[in-house]
Amino acid sequence: MSSYESSAFSNWYVEECCDWEGVECDPSHTRIHKIFFPHLRSDSEPWFPNATLFAQFKDLQELELPGNYIGGFISIHAFRKLKHLRKLNLRDNFIQNGSNLCWGKYLLLYNLDLSGNKLQGNLPECLCDNLFLKELILSHNNLFGSINSCLGNMTSLRLLDLSDNQFSGYFPSLIISNLTNIESLFLSRNELQGKISLCVFANLSRLSELDISFNHLEVETEMMSPSCFPSFKLSTLSLGGCNVKKISPWMLHNITSELWLSGNNLTGLFISNFQNITSKLTLLDISDNFLHGTLPEGINLNFPELRHLDLSNNSFNGNLPIFFSVQLQMLDLSDNQFQGGIPHGMTSNMSCLLYLRLSRNNLTGDLFSKNSSLPNLRWIYLNNNHLSGIFPYALTKSMKLRIIDIQNNELSGELSSYLPVLPKLNILILGGNQFGGQLPVQICQMRDLHVLDLSENDLSGDIPDCVDNVTSWLDSSYGGYFLYDSWNKIDLTFKGSRYIFSAPPLAYLRVIDVSCNRLTGKIPIQMTRLKGIHSLNVSNNLLIGQIPSSLGNLINLESLDLSHNNLTGVLPHELVGLVYLSAFNVSFNNLSGMIPIWKQFGTFESDSYLGNPNLCGHPLQIKCNDSAETPPIYARAEKSVSIMYFAVLICPFFIVICLG
Repeated sequence: MSSYESSAFSNWYVEECCDWEGVECDPSHTRIHKIFFPHLRSDSEPWFPNATLFAQFKDLQELELPGNYIGGFISIHAFRKLKHLRKLNLRDNFIQNGSNLCWGKYLLLYNLDLSGNKLQGNLPECLCDNLFLKELILSHNNLFGSINSCLGNMTSLRLLDLSDNQFSGYFPSLIISNLTNIESLFLSRNELQGKISLCVFANLSRLSELDISFNHLEVETEMMSPSCFPSFKLSTLSLGGCNVKKISPWMLHNITSELWLSGNNLTGLFISNFQNITSKLTLLDISDNFLHGTLPEGINLNFPELRHLDLSNNSFNGNLPIFFSVQLQMLDLSDNQFQGGIPHGMTSNMSCLLYLRLSRNNLTGDLFSKNSSLPNLRWIYLNNNHLSGIFPYALTKSMKLRIIDIQNNELSGELSSYLPVLPKLNILILGGNQFGGQLPVQICQMRDLHVLDLSENDLSGDIPDCVDNVTSWLDSSYGGYFLYDSWNKIDLTFKGSRYIFSAPPLAYLRVIDVSCNRLTGKIPIQMTRLKGIHSLNVSNNLLIGQIPSSLGNLINLESLDLSHNNLTGVLPHELVGLVYLSAFNVSFNNLSGMIPIWKQFGTFESDSYLGNPNLCGHPLQIKCNDSAETPPIYARAEKSVSIMYFAVLICPFFIVICLG
């Protein structure tokens, strides 16, 4: 299984086959009816197993081989012998040619999953021969062209997933209307086009899940006319990016679980779209639209069962509602125009809340009252508001926190007096506030901390010498426990520019930024042990002393900014060993001597060295003279050249003497 040529599994040699790993037998323990081998191969080369290996199990009903780099099968027709095979799972492999998987006339498959492969071209017509298929999953491939009309003959289908491909042409309304047994239909993130009405789906009485989001469609949502009345009761409807202009009343009554309407053209007041309704929705996403006005104080009465509410990127204003559903787990009201304070009811009556994002509004006042309680909170984003007061004491009760982003507010007070030790914290971003006092040593007890940004505050004193207690900074291979999803995004300075980082790269990022404070003392030697970090920024402080040569140990460093301090001495030659370093700045210090020119140091511009009148060499216009301090590596190199030159001159003289 682990080698390219493998055609058998190493543990399939014990006498009792029902004891084999990944094998299940029937109740009589005499016949193998299921083989499940997920993600067992480590090779990156495609694997072509011999199908006869599996064909010998005549009573096999389920064959699951996901994530094994399978590029296809040798002797693929051997699968025809598996007359009882009902489920075939080959997802997350490297299969390119779908025409090699045509057994419809020979197999009675109910479930076929080929998602996450490399299938190319049109949908293979022979797949339509599987007339008894109930589930066909082809998502996350490279299929293109029009959706094959033969799919309309597969009337037994209950689940069809063609999402995340490149299917084009007009929406296949006629094909879809023939699938009278369909329960789950996913066509999102393709290139389908046209103006359609949801009436296309009106007669699909079993339809429960529908996702046609992010194509090039314009969808008319009205379905309450005599000729077009929904015969279904949807649990989930996803119409993101479908140019929807109106939320039809039937949606709020006929959809029992999730309604996704992000990235549309919804306009008007929130209250005009949702007035006089009591919905059973557990998820409502109307982000990235053009809705405005205030939210009703009793929004919990309209949506008493909500667990996920996303109203971000609209133009809502006024005060935040006092009450939301007590079951709410995810709340995103960012990028609006809300004002006033954060209501006490929001932070004292939502014990289920996991995710809170109120970024980029006009909120004022203290963050949370002292008796607030959010015990299950994992992620909190309150950045870019006008919030004031001290670091919120209430977060001492939120010991499950992973990300705190409260940058660019007006918080103050001695941070070291209020910051709790949060043992699971991965990201702490408090830059752009007015925190004072010393850098909190509590940071050293947060061993899973990946990103620390305390820039642009009023912090003073030395950098704590316990920073090497943070395990995740010591080794880039140490992942700790970083729980992330697509909602988690942070705005961070990296290599001198602002970037938005999201998952999964966010899980691997290691950053320390304490720039623009009043830190004093030397760069602690413990900081030079942080081999896992990618960016270190201590610029615009009052640091003194020499640049430690052991900074060359930070082998994963991509960005190093020591500018605008009072550092002295030469640039250590060990820094040339930082092979990933692409952003470097030591400008406006009191450095002297020759600038390294080896490796990547030959690529840095003069801006990296300005304001150090005693530095010389490329890329500055100041040439080095004999009195310039030379880093040891250059001194040794010059000494070696001198010795060689001396040998060239003197050796012939000794040869003449010896011959004489």
